[in-house]
Amino acid sequence: MSDTTRLALPRIYAGQAQKHVTHNEALGLIDALMHLSVRARNVNAPPQAPQAGERVIVGAQASGAFAGKVQAIAAFEDGAWIFLTPKRGWRAFVESENRLFVFDGSNWVALSIDISEVQNLNFAGIGTRADAANPLSVRANAALFTAIGPSDGGTGDLRFKLNKAAPASVVSQLYQTNWGGRAETGLIGDDQFRIKVSANGGTWNDALYVDAGSGRVFFPNGASDLQAAAAITTGTGAAYLLNAPLRGPLAEGALIWFVPHVPNAGALDTTPTLQIANVDATALPLRHFDGANLPQGALEAGRAICVRKVGNAYHVQFPGGTPAFVNLLEDGGRFAGSPEPTAFTVAAFEDPAYLASLNGATRASFGIARQNSSSFGGSAAALPQAIADLCSRIRTGVALTSGVEFAVLQVTAGAGTQAGTIVQTIPYYPPLSLNRPFGRAATFGICFRLVSGSAIVAPDASPRVLVDGVPHNHLANVATRVFNAASGWRHVQHWIGSPGGASVQGFPLRVTPGTVLLLALPVLVAGHVTLPWDIRACPSARLWR
Repeated sequence: MSDTTRLALPRIYAGQAQKHVTHNEALGLIDALMHLSVRARNVNAPPQAPQAGERVIVGAQASGAFAGKVQAIAAFEDGAWIFLTPKRGWRAFVESENRLFVFDGSNWVALSIDISEVQNLNFAGIGTRADAANPLSVRANAALFTAIGPSDGGTGDLRFKLNKAAPASVVSQLYQTNWGGRAETGLIGDDQFRIKVSANGGTWNDALYVDAGSGRVFFPNGASDLQAAAAITTGTGAAYLLNAPLRGPLAEGALIWFVPHVPNAGALDTTPTLQIANVDATALPLRHFDGANLPQGALEAGRAICVRKVGNAYHVQFPGGTPAFVNLLEDGGRFAGSPEPTAFTVAAFEDPAYLASLNGATRASFGIARQNSSSFGGSAAALPQAIADLCSRIRTGVALTSGVEFAVLQVTAGAGTQAGTIVQTIPYYPPLSLNRPFGRAATFGICFRLVSGSAIVAPDASPRVLVDGVPHNHLANVATRVFNAASGWRHVQHWIGSPGGASVQGFPLRVTPGTVLLLALPVLVAGHVTLPWDIRACPSARLWR
């Protein structure tokens, strides 16, 4: 009688003696094959000191006791290796790989999914079921994506990529409340980055979009409700309380508009202060941009004012109430020849004679703020980025493409070390002087930007200095007094006094050697006045000759 067909177990013959031997041999084979689990596969030589019951799958380069037993299951039973020839469909769990294999008649192949690589799935659901509308679905309270660090062979970077087929398509992130859309960000129907919001999931409003060509930010529905906010008096009538939907803290230097609305006329005759609900614990002083407190009656009901928070006070500029100025500089600060061109355009840069170089400084044209630039949607050439930044700072609307043209002067400081000032252990030296005589009082202002290096306002420049319309301490030995390339465009103005006709330097800035400095739109005005920080081009008296 032959062995069994599938497992090759020995049969007991009729009348066989020592039947228990055959029976026990069959039990040993069953024990070796049932719930088959082997220590490893592709084992070419018998392991040293094997344990009773140890099993392996013999490899293709079998040798020694394993020779000629390729693909067989070797089991260590009763102190010797026995070999079981697999048949198609036998399964074995390989412990060293933590995977299940099946014999296909020729080779052992993996039956379990290789979790190190999953490809071409139709659906994947985590904590929920995925479907055709949402083939990847996750139901969880948190999700994490983290970069592979350099210590693990990665770069430390992580980019989450979302791609769409064409500009008219949509690639976005949709934020929902109870399955209704409330906010959406992304490239929605074009290539401008947008933020959209909805109160009901049906009607959507563009809150913000960023122009892909220029990087300029637009607020189609206004920057905030504060642009038309009303202020009401508190019980005392001395403070204006802004009850608009603003939430603090209000960033240092932030600009807001508000329209005073007064329920009783007596409130206009008080010294005004301002308190913003949910931002200020108490009412704060309202001051001019030059730092002086507003006098009684300074505010008018219904007249919009621009407010900037600086420290523990609000500084006010009254649009439409700025007095007219005449620039004493003969080129009108446009660096385009003297007398100032009567045209709105500039033919070419001309180095101004009223600025004298000091300490080896050199000057050159940086560029011209041309009209109709593509930087602001026009058809002419794009402006250098620094000039476009300045125009965006001092102009709005149609003035961005049709404003008066002006040139920008680039100054490179030399290595000279005359008339130095030390701030935070660093010496600073004047690169220029204002080469014009002054009377008892004049005010000089100029826009400046550092390309490299650093600058300060000179301590002897003035008894009063404003930077961007706010009082600036040009005497303190503090780090906040130092300007660098990260400061961007700033406007500095200072009072100049020349009692008895004494000679004064007149230019407010001092810089470190080698500093590269951009200058634009200088203005010199008779008398000690307060210039608007965004004064723009101020025409000269000679323009009207």
